[in-house]
Amino acid sequence: MIPLLPRRALTAALAAAALLLPVAAPAHADPGTGYVALGDSYAAGVGAGAYDPAAGDCHRSSRAYPALWAADHPGAGFTDLACNGADTQQVLTRQLPQLPAGTGVVTLTAGGNDLEFSDAAVACLQPLTTEDRCDRALDHSAELLRDQLPGRLDQLLGAITRAAPGAEVVVTGYPRLLTEHPAGTCWTGTDGRRARFNQLTDQADDLLRQQAAAHGARFADPRPAFAGHGVCAGPGHEWISGIVLLNPWESFHPTAEGQSQGYLPAVRAVLS
Repeated sequence: MIPLLPRRALTAALAAAALLLPVAAPAHADPGTGYVALGDSYAAGVGAGAYDPAAGDCHRSSRAYPALWAADHPGAGFTDLACNGADTQQVLTRQLPQLPAGTGVVTLTAGGNDLEFSDAAVACLQPLTTEDRCDRALDHSAELLRDQLPGRLDQLLGAITRAAPGAEVVVTGYPRLLTEHPAGTCWTGTDGRRARFNQLTDQADDLLRQQAAAHGARFADPRPAFAGHGVCAGPGHEWISGIVLLNPWESFHPTAEGQSQGYLPAVRAVLS
């Protein structure tokens, strides 16, 4: 019969044995392979044409940068959830819950609708609008940028990190929409209005860059590629549509060239 060890001796023996056991490495999320596009009309490809009929009013385009990047990486699954008109809260509540398991890359273009950029464009960039109306619209967008958007972006990016802990997240900015001092006649706003609109875009991009860094995401800045290609840059040089009478919702959005030569290179640069 094997004699029983005293309780103290048994405890010491177990402790010593535990020291000899291999220590398990802390668990880390495995990187996935699928690609998911989240965001608003700029991610959906509004203005680029070739819309997917199945996407309905989201107006997702096969010429948008997410579809183009996915085409360059055919081995990864692609889920396009971007939708025309989406703000950060709609991305959070409607798009993010559809994030597939195994997501390896997430791109996000959002924030412009939170600032009511489309209303500001109507107030400032259409003919016959007044300075007072434009100033009030831009002041309101600036207040939203200061008081609301930081918290909304923080909430959204935190939720993306929790939903896809192994994914590489890329936050894209917005291009400057307007050529401030065109060589020819420009009926889209005035020099002063165009300058202030672009300044607001720069401030939004600064915030997007800061929030991306705070959450361990990368920032893709499309402004350098779009330089010299805004509205009123001249025939053959505009990568942003002006006022589109037939489909007003396409106004002030990247064209197919803007998606392929402006946004796509910016995203490629941070994912290479």
